[in-house]
Amino acid sequence: MSTVNWDLFKCRCSAISDLLSNGKEGQQITANQETELKRLEDRGDTATDKQKEEIERLRTLKANKGKIVLGITAIDYLMQVYSWETEQMIAVGKESLDVMQLRKGKIGEKEAGMLLNEVDGVEYLQDKNRIFNDFLSGEIDFFLGDGIYKAKNVTDTKNAFDYPTFLKKIHVGLEPGQKEQLQGYGDITGAGDLVVANCLVSFTPEMIDDMKWKVIRKLNCATDESPEFREKWPDFERSMIFERIAPHKRVHKIKVEPFTEFEKQKIYDRVKFAREWLWKFDAEHENRNK
Repeated sequence: MSTVNWDLFKCRCSAISDLLSNGKEGQQITANQETELKRLEDRGDTATDKQKEEIERLRTLKANKGKIVLGITAIDYLMQVYSWETEQMIAVGKESLDVMQLRKGKIGEKEAGMLLNEVDGVEYLQDKNRIFNDFLSGEIDFFLGDGIYKAKNVTDTKNAFDYPTFLKKIHVGLEPGQKEQLQGYGDITGAGDLVVANCLVSFTPEMIDDMKWKVIRKLNCATDESPEFREKWPDFERSMIFERIAPHKRVHKIKVEPFTEFEKQKIYDRVKFAREWLWKFDAEHENRNK
C-alpha cells in the first residue's frame, strides 16, 4: 500500500458535484422528492394510477438512501486524486489544454476583481491560500469580511470569453457544479452570502496578438497585410476590448443559497465513503498482478 493517509482526503469544492455523481444503482432521493413522496402518500386511496406509479418510483429511490454507488464522474475524480497523491502525476490531457478560454479566465481574475470593486463600490479581498474544513477544501476568488474564515460574502468570478457568451449567461443561469462549489466555499468560511459573478473583461494585448495569428492561419493568409485579413480583423479586435461598455453592464451576479442540512450531510457522507473506497482501491492496486 502507499503511504498516503486516505482518512485525510477532502473533496475540492470545484469537484463536489463530480463526487456526488451516482451510478445507476445508487440513485438517491432528494429532499424535494421526499417531500413530494409524503404529499402523494397522504392522498391514500385518492391517488391516481399515475401518482401511484410515482409513489413506487420515489419509494425505490428512498430505499437507496445511504446506499452509495459511485458514478463514472466520481471515479474519474478520485483517480485523479489517487494519481496525484501517490505519484504526483496529473491528467495531462486535461491540464495541458492551453485553450484561450481557460487562459482568459485565469489571467482576467485581477481585472474581474477591479470591475466588481467599481460596480459594487466596495473593496473585495483575496486570500489565495487553500482553505479547508474536515471534509472540503478550496481556493476562493474574492470575499468580504474580517478574514477568510469569518467571511460574510464569497464571490466566485467567471470571465466570459466574449460579449455574446456573457449575454447568454444572463439567461442560462448557473453551469453544472457551480452551485455546489459556492456552497462548499460557504460551508468552509461560514459565509452566508454566496455569489457567482459572470464578468466581461478585455483580452490582454498578448491574447489579442495570439488571436491575430489564429485568424491569419484560419483565413490562410500569408501575412497580416493580406486584404482578406485586413477586412476581417477589425471585427475581431473590436470584439475583444470591452471598456466602452458601461461597467454595470459587464457584471451579472447569481446568488447561491448555502447548503441545507440535508445537502451538507450528503456530501459529508460521500467524502467518508470516498475515503474508505480509496483505502480499498489502494490495497487492491498494490497487489495487482502479484
